[in-house]
Amino acid sequence: MSGENTKSISISAKDGHAISVLSVGMEKKDKRAVIIISHGFSEHSGSYIEIAQELCDAGFACLIPDQRGHGVPPVGIGIKKWHGIIPGYQSFIDDIEAVTNKARELSPGSSIVLYGHSMGGGIVLNTLLRMPKAQQTQYVCTIVEAPWLGLYDEFSTFTRGLLGALSRIAPKVRVKRSPSDETLSSDPERAKNITEDELYHGYLSFHMLNEIMKACDYAMENAKQLSVPTLLALADKEVVVNNNSMREFSKSAGEIVTLKEYDSLHAIHNDDKRELFCKDMIEFIDSHLVK
Repeated sequence: MSGENTKSISISAKDGHAISVLSVGMEKKDKRAVIIISHGFSEHSGSYIEIAQELCDAGFACLIPDQRGHGVPPVGIGIKKWHGIIPGYQSFIDDIEAVTNKARELSPGSSIVLYGHSMGGGIVLNTLLRMPKAQQTQYVCTIVEAPWLGLYDEFSTFTRGLLGALSRIAPKVRVKRSPSDETLSSDPERAKNITEDELYHGYLSFHMLNEIMKACDYAMENAKQLSVPTLLALADKEVVVNNNSMREFSKSAGEIVTLKEYDSLHAIHNDDKRELFCKDMIEFIDSHLVK
């Protein structure tokens, strides 16, 4: 689903990779802010076009990059050599920073907001936590929806050790770990649309999974370094990621985090409470914009 205000653009990453980005409403001259959307595992930029349009209708503009190992592969690279394979977690962070720079170039003076879901929420938090507090303030606020800070079924110490070894021995070997329809949305049609999307792949390499799990550890250990007002949305019916990790993160980060719980499955923006969640997002952003 796309409109006249939506187009694909390419942004050069730090390592030369061409990041495929969906631009929604960026031509607006009176936009209230630019929201950079960091999508979840197995998804792609097009997965968020509906909520991006809703945010655009509310006066915002959005940039939605395809994460490394997701979306349409670069020219000359087959899907099996792209989906679920990354050079390292830092590439996720570098790409968010490249899109941030592009947002400034396309819309000088506009406030910038980060919004990430699941894996994308973890990437957003790690992006912020790995930069000095003073640099974090380039973003007026952040929304993280059911961020991947731990898995619902946690790995044992032995499994984590084995994963680390496999990451070194066979970094590009992929496994399929895709959430089922009923864990994503209680709306059967929406859930089906998510998982039957031809670009929704469900694959991740041992290296990618190991990198994500290490990033979860980093975020949990450094939560106190967060200095950007953050709305952390938690799904009460969560069976994909770990709600206790989110609550612990919120407690460690302190008053900078507003924790809000929704009677929802993992993809709140695609479940019964999506309208309430979108309303809360907009109100939270508005409360942190310079009047």
